[in-house]
Amino acid sequence: MSKIQILIINDSRSMRLFLENIIKSFLDCEMMTSCMDGNNAMNRLEVKKPDVILLDLEMPHMDGLTFLELLADNKKIPSIIISNYGENESDIIRDAMNLGAVDSLMPPSSMKDEEIGKFRSALHYKIMKASPSQITIL
Repeated sequence: MSKIQILIINDSRSMRLFLENIIKSFLDCEMMTSCMDGNNAMNRLEVKKPDVILLDLEMPHMDGLTFLELLADNKKIPSIIISNYGENESDIIRDAMNLGAVDSLMPPSSMKDEEIGKFRSALHYKIMKASPSQITIL
């Protein structure tokens, strides 16, 4: 089975690197690329389609909600919101889910090993759940 291709869209360079390092540690996932905003990501999607997108909501040039609106017009790609707004009860997360996001997750609250470990496990679970390649037909 081929690895799940991941696209990260986040304007924070440190968050992109953090997520890239976590993705690289998953044996069943592979980094396709990372982008600093939705415009850049849309251009990349013209060349190659990922299996799952990890998407920030607040970014310059094109925010995550606008990106999801445009994505819905073009291609259905499972998107997981990685944002401090990551709680499912927030209005912006509900808006993102209504636009096609499949899940959300808040970044770790600290860089303590325990917090990073919890985030890493939750992220892997959500990627596996979202990936079209993980859907089995009974």
